[in-house]
Amino acid sequence: MKTIPSAMAVAAVAALTFVAGCSTGKAMQASVAAARMPAADGEVCPNRNNGAKGPMTVYIDVQYAPDGTPSAVPNECYIDSGATIVWRDPVDRTTAFNLVFSDTTTGRELAQLKAASVAKRYKLSATLSGEPGQQFKYGIQANGKTVDPAVIIK
Repeated sequence: MKTIPSAMAVAAVAALTFVAGCSTGKAMQASVAAARMPAADGEVCPNRNNGAKGPMTVYIDVQYAPDGTPSAVPNECYIDSGATIVWRDPVDRTTAFNLVFSDTTTGRELAQLKAASVAKRYKLSATLSGEPGQQFKYGIQANGKTVDPAVIIK
């Protein structure tokens, strides 16, 4: 009788170890988390991987075409894992926008974030973490339209 509960305990530990081991893969380490708005927006996000350690706070400008279609400047943003990105709309054309993130390796949705009015413009900030070379596709949603730029971990 005592061997059956022991066998069940060993099986339970083995199952938990297997599940924990599965969660350490690259896809599981991708994360997007809403962040407190920093005091300063930082530097413009680099649009290429220069290999050097980059700033930990960067910004991406959300701009709008005459028909209201949003775009990101820069369209591709290279950051170090753990950096905070501030997305901000133009001061002269304040428009509410949302961001929807997914992991390109799994297609799994990671976050949906909504901009808030801060200092007479819409902004939002998030911290992104992942493995080198990992790419985060995100959609900018505004005025009933969506575009898909990318953030890439250096």
